[in-house]
Amino acid sequence: MAVRNTQQAQADHWRQIVTSLYPDALTRTYCVPPVQFNRVPYFRGTAPGTGEPVLVLPDCPTGGALVHTAPPSRRHFIPPSQHSMWTQESLSQIHLAPERVQESDIRDDFAQNHVMLNLQELGDSRHEAMFILSQLQFGSYLNKPAYAAAAKQLPRPRDLAQDRQGDFDFLLIHRQHGILIGELKSVGKKKGASNETHPPADPFLAKKVKQAVKQLDKSERVVRHLVSDIGPGITVKKTLFLPYISCDQLERVLDNDEQLKQAVCQSLGAANTAEAVQLCCFSDQLSQPASYWHVTPAVLSQLSTWWQHRMACTVDTRLTDQLYLDIVARFVGPATTVSVPCYNNVRVEVRTAGQAVAELGRRLALLVLTLQQLGLMNRDPPLVYITGAPGTGKTVMLVLQGLRWLRQGHDVHVLSTWDAARAVSTSIKQQLEMSLSAGPTPSLTPGSVSYHGHDFLDREEDVEKAVADLVACMKNGHLHVLVDEAVFSSSLKHGPRHTRFVTRLAQQVPHLYLWCAGTNNRDIPPALQTQVFTVPLRSAPAVLREIQPVIHRFKVHDYSDSGVPAPGDGLSVIRLSHHGNAHTGRWPVNCAQCGQDIAAVLRRLGVGRSAANSPSRLSYRDVFVLTRSHDLQDDVTDEAGRVTSPASGVVQGLKDAGVPVSVLGVQDWLHNRARWEGAVQDVAVAATDTVTVAVYGCVKGLERRVVAVLQGRHQRDDDVGRTDEQTDRLDRLDAVSRCTTQLIMVRTPPVTTTTTPSLTTTTIPTTTHPTPQPNTTTTTAITPTTTNDDDDHHLRQKEERQ
Repeated sequence: MAVRNTQQAQADHWRQIVTSLYPDALTRTYCVPPVQFNRVPYFRGTAPGTGEPVLVLPDCPTGGALVHTAPPSRRHFIPPSQHSMWTQESLSQIHLAPERVQESDIRDDFAQNHVMLNLQELGDSRHEAMFILSQLQFGSYLNKPAYAAAAKQLPRPRDLAQDRQGDFDFLLIHRQHGILIGELKSVGKKKGASNETHPPADPFLAKKVKQAVKQLDKSERVVRHLVSDIGPGITVKKTLFLPYISCDQLERVLDNDEQLKQAVCQSLGAANTAEAVQLCCFSDQLSQPASYWHVTPAVLSQLSTWWQHRMACTVDTRLTDQLYLDIVARFVGPATTVSVPCYNNVRVEVRTAGQAVAELGRRLALLVLTLQQLGLMNRDPPLVYITGAPGTGKTVMLVLQGLRWLRQGHDVHVLSTWDAARAVSTSIKQQLEMSLSAGPTPSLTPGSVSYHGHDFLDREEDVEKAVADLVACMKNGHLHVLVDEAVFSSSLKHGPRHTRFVTRLAQQVPHLYLWCAGTNNRDIPPALQTQVFTVPLRSAPAVLREIQPVIHRFKVHDYSDSGVPAPGDGLSVIRLSHHGNAHTGRWPVNCAQCGQDIAAVLRRLGVGRSAANSPSRLSYRDVFVLTRSHDLQDDVTDEAGRVTSPASGVVQGLKDAGVPVSVLGVQDWLHNRARWEGAVQDVAVAATDTVTVAVYGCVKGLERRVVAVLQGRHQRDDDVGRTDEQTDRLDRLDAVSRCTTQLIMVRTPPVTTTTTPSLTTTTIPTTTHPTPQPNTTTTTAITPTTTNDDDDHHLRQKEERQ
């Protein structure tokens, strides 16, 4: 009796933990882990001249020695002259990672993510209550040392002598239909991260299916054993996931191999070939590999048909809420290890969406260089302009080059040439100082870092002041300068001023070392050697898919495919709607309910709940809330501390929900310059653990793991006749690009929808009030307009002028 009571208490405790981690466990679909973490074939190296260890991204997913016997791929859109950089000297600094990543690993990761996204979309669309477990090792089940005593009393894989080793590709635990074991075979997909497929020969497919059937039968024995003490006889079904094979090909293979047909039919519980094929999931029922994230209604219909045949056709009445949660607690509860692939020997557990955002954000923030970037550092030209789309490593390269100069004993001068560059310039200075102090002891006395703030946009005389300021810092004819967010376009007011600055400085400094960076690719001074970066390094693909459709509209170099997978695809975009009776104001920035909705999402992600600087959790400083609206402000108080002008609605809503907030808006820039500069300094170095709510023009070049983008307008948008469609494109280029991992879009539903490309999204309910109905007082009819690329290019030029 005592043992039974102890076991019951343990089960109650595990169930309580599961319901705290997954509060909607009885009503919605959860993936565990929430995202697929990819194995990336990085090489270990050192940034030349800095001593900084880096990970190097190869130009193809070889996973082997770094040897180039052919010209680099033209997919990078890099001028051929730039490929003369590859020398034996640079290659000698790179070492292989301890664990070699195989082609098959990359192919399997892609397939795993492809199928998981489709299953999650199926579960969300049908409101299924289930858990989708992926890549769970048998040995991870109930293996935590802290729970060893309790685990000894329960069935475990180690009890099965022949089946103790293995893993579940997919294990679906459903509230009504029982358990589904899925074995995945990526056969038919071409090598590496390519989205292309190629049907394999029938004998090869037959070989893979035979292997899959053996694994399925083994997994079934394990599952039935593991639940034998609490759910003997519950429904356990099996399926094959063949995402790059058509059902016709498998049917042909089975018809030509009687022994294999019998094995498949027996394993799946099918009477004949046709029925067996119905119980498997093929390319016919899944999204296209080239757009694996885009699960269309047609795909959902096909997938639902498969689901109906395989699972939904029966209901297991033995599965109560408690039994369902007890089974889930066994597989994803505290006693089982839910780990993801990692670059070192440290085991990383990722159970929840918040943990997934934190870990993927950490991986995206690793110091990663492409071979092109490594080659640029090896050549070390004195005058450089780096251009490219957001998140391609431009600012990182400025920091590394500045660190090199410092270690050589040179002073480094970080120049902010306009107010929009102040934040990123401050961040560069801080990063240089941190890296210098944390790095190895240099052989020479290192130089120092200085910050110089000027404004070429509003004060033309600042060009000459900046030149004089820097020339005065010259030592023995040498000067080392970094400039981020540089703009040279002749159609912009400060474009020619930047050009004049470069020319005048080069005339007065005999040995000038000037590295600049920016997205602008027009009218670059001939004195600067232009480098174009196109490989995205800093944002998850789910975020990039929101940016990429508008890149070409602004004369910015488009992203290219490196052929190597990102660390992870990222979580689906969360879309919130500013409409309904609880919402006020025309735009989200004026709405307290929108602030509370954002706060609810942050709570779901666990933001601010953990100890400071915990690597597996998110802090408030990891979050941006961005808008283009100039209405944004915090409480304005008089000398006595009385509020004379209240905070914007979204700011007040966040505060009411208990979220600490810092505001960086235009009002302080106009009326309290000192406070604005202090706020920029704080945001640039993330000095305080607060959510930053900002006008996105103030945080150019900065990044956060979680970014909420509020749709909005300011008076000048109306003055120039700018449509909501055009401002949306500006939002995507300048605000969405500040996000690395989890994007939240807060929009006002228009009466007439725009032509924004359809993307896979997740809408998370964040309030307890009734589902709001459209409020016609807060929406605006949009007249779609047709614009060409130059229209949007000039549109952004106007934006920067303003």
